[in-house]
Amino acid sequence: MLCLLGPAQGSWAQATAGAPVDPVVADVVRMIDVGVEPELVLQWLESSGRRPAPLSADDVIALSQAQVPREVIQAILDLASQSAPPAAAPGPPAPAYATPSPATPNYPSPGAPAPQVPTPGDCCLVEVSVEYRAPAVIEGDNAVQPSPYLFIYVDGNFLARVEPEGNIAARGPVRIKTQLEPGPHRVRLTRELHLKSDALGKDPAWDHETTVNPVAVDLQVEAGGNYNLDLRWVQGEFSLKKPFSWRWSRNGAEIAAEKNVGEFLNKWAFLCEDVEVSRDNGAISDWRARDRLKDCVRWSDLWPENVPTRQQVLADLQQHDFNPPVSYVGRVD
Repeated sequence: MLCLLGPAQGSWAQATAGAPVDPVVADVVRMIDVGVEPELVLQWLESSGRRPAPLSADDVIALSQAQVPREVIQAILDLASQSAPPAAAPGPPAPAYATPSPATPNYPSPGAPAPQVPTPGDCCLVEVSVEYRAPAVIEGDNAVQPSPYLFIYVDGNFLARVEPEGNIAARGPVRIKTQLEPGPHRVRLTRELHLKSDALGKDPAWDHETTVNPVAVDLQVEAGGNYNLDLRWVQGEFSLKKPFSWRWSRNGAEIAAEKNVGEFLNKWAFLCEDVEVSRDNGAISDWRARDRLKDCVRWSDLWPENVPTRQQVLADLQQHDFNPPVSYVGRVD
């Protein structure tokens, strides 16, 4: 994900004094120094076809002194890693996006030790970067409704909860780490607001207001790699672009990505199970439940087989009063 900060205020002359830099690095520093927006710099890097050589310490220092945003520096490092020659012995170079190919089975000879099979925990490290910006919901003239959090699930299991940043990103993306076993995986985003409601004099009950992003992110993990998943959901108050973008990369090389897809918040469907629980425990009225259930989506329809039920997920979240830590696995920024 490319989280964009404001233009840098560094000095090109100061950044390059006494140290030669790669031509691509020099061009980026000059553009940032004269006020070119970081997003345009990233688009130039993607469309120009130019690739820097592996960056030296002087190159990184020049970028840092020029106050080039970290996301731009990371993009340059990724491009440099793609252009670096393989360190293997002489032979035909591997493709830039190569993953371990399914080799022909090599059966052991009698008496030889059995080959080791990867076990859970052996693979694979995934660093997740999440940027979530959404406009505040206004009720009446002045009242601001509590903002739903962005929840991230992998294979039906809770991964992270991210607070919205409003229309202007200030803190940058939230970064977390997790591990995924080799094989296919699915990521889903929901928007959730869990509030206790006093319903008709009864004991307080939980109203689970959960809507679902219609876009599923399907990933493939292969053993022997480190992965990055960048998620960016941005909806400005007057935005016309589709709000969701994501990028899946392995060892710095992009494998799959989508840009500006998905639907705006008002088109996210309610989650049927959460509406039914809220209705059955008296947190919302029947007529409000009927309104939410009109075009709701079922949790079981969002995933392949063998994932936790929504009831199991809600029970897990309730241990934290539906306000879980940012992530069970922890932030890394």
